[in-house]
Amino acid sequence: MPTGGSQDHKTLQRIDFWLIKKSWQPAKGNPHPQENNVTEKREEKMRKYILFIPVATFIICLFVFNLNSRGEESLFSPKFVSSPLVQKIFSFIEMNEETIIKEWIYLTEMPAPSGHEETRAEYLKKEFKAAGLDRTYLDASGNVVGILKGESGGKNIILSAHMDTVFQGVWEIKVKREGNRLKAPGIGDDTANLINMLWSLRTLKQSGFKPVHTYYFLGTVGEEVALVGMRDFLERTAEDFDILLALDGDLGKVHYGALGFGGGKIIFRGPGAHTMQSRGVPSPNLAVAKALERIYALELPSQPIDKWTILNVGQIGGGRVRNAVSQESFFTVDLRSADQKELEHAQARVYRICQEVASEVGVEVEIELDDTARAYRLPGGKSSFLVQTTLDILEFLKVRDVEVNPLGSTEANAGLAKGILSLNLGRTYGRYKHSLREEAEIDGLFLALKQILLMIYSLEQKYPQAP
Repeated sequence: MPTGGSQDHKTLQRIDFWLIKKSWQPAKGNPHPQENNVTEKREEKMRKYILFIPVATFIICLFVFNLNSRGEESLFSPKFVSSPLVQKIFSFIEMNEETIIKEWIYLTEMPAPSGHEETRAEYLKKEFKAAGLDRTYLDASGNVVGILKGESGGKNIILSAHMDTVFQGVWEIKVKREGNRLKAPGIGDDTANLINMLWSLRTLKQSGFKPVHTYYFLGTVGEEVALVGMRDFLERTAEDFDILLALDGDLGKVHYGALGFGGGKIIFRGPGAHTMQSRGVPSPNLAVAKALERIYALELPSQPIDKWTILNVGQIGGGRVRNAVSQESFFTVDLRSADQKELEHAQARVYRICQEVASEVGVEVEIELDDTARAYRLPGGKSSFLVQTTLDILEFLKVRDVEVNPLGSTEANAGLAKGILSLNLGRTYGRYKHSLREEAEIDGLFLALKQILLMIYSLEQKYPQAP
């Protein structure tokens, strides 16, 4: 509650006290019965008034609380869908559904593990130019940038989808189509949203869309390895951006915050020895085992959602042969939290465990934990017009299983770190993400595509002014 509301509450308390003091003072021996009767009636009225004040105060406070809890106003209205432009946009999508699916399959079968996005980048650059964007270029990091210019007084808005996948060493990909599903590594994350981005800008150009705002369409590199493409773009650009929409994540999952990442690599080192001379020799493998047992025993919060924290050991390695004590063994930790203090607390406990184990076993330890990817949430982000608009669009499209939380792990994180109002827009429904058996729903892609276009249309109609 604002400070003015707190002062008003104190003033009401003082008024209540004064009224009670005045109305409940004794008559001090008044000899006239009629005057006593009048006094009693006056006191009764005053008591009723006194009882009314706290009730009225409660009702007013409740009204103010409900008003504030609704947050900023959504920009979307269902009536937008009946506009000639939106009708033209939806009609164009429906006429090209099979073409969109074929290109989705084609792009998925174009391997692009992190660090090897060149083929996709060339394709995206070619298609950006063919769509008629005002400017298209490849930046120093390898990101593909396409600009659709608006009016001079408009905002600068980024829409990004990442070109890379997590599948290192996978150079042959074949998509299987089974009913309403496509199956292949990378079919969803994030190839689906590369297609959504391509067809969003094609649809806008074909429909005769004339933007007020300037839109930057980005196909980024290295999202799966610490968001390097988006971070580099934001560091090097001379432009100031008002909104960043990361086209990533599952459809209906809305993240208004950025998870902090505090994982890394822990390495234990010892002298090593042949098995025959190994009795009493400190073992890095034993240190790994002890550390993992204690780390997995850590209790990390799952509630409230603003403090949600999780940890996983994704890799273990060490030793060169089976008949010798390892000289070097390691494991990696993926540590994430919605709250920076919880993240730092968990990091400190992992650090302490590894040092204690190294001392007990008699080995050296090297601990490399990331402290640069911090947890972020902009003040009022959850109730911002951007979140409210997204939720209204998802409701209109009847998207299922909608969730709103601060557990963002997309390129919106890089925007939030720069103080840019940022949010993700999901790609489709899917399952088995980051696995070779990844699947994505076809119908969900078209819902996600309409979601993006309705967001752009809403931003064009009524952009909030700064207070």
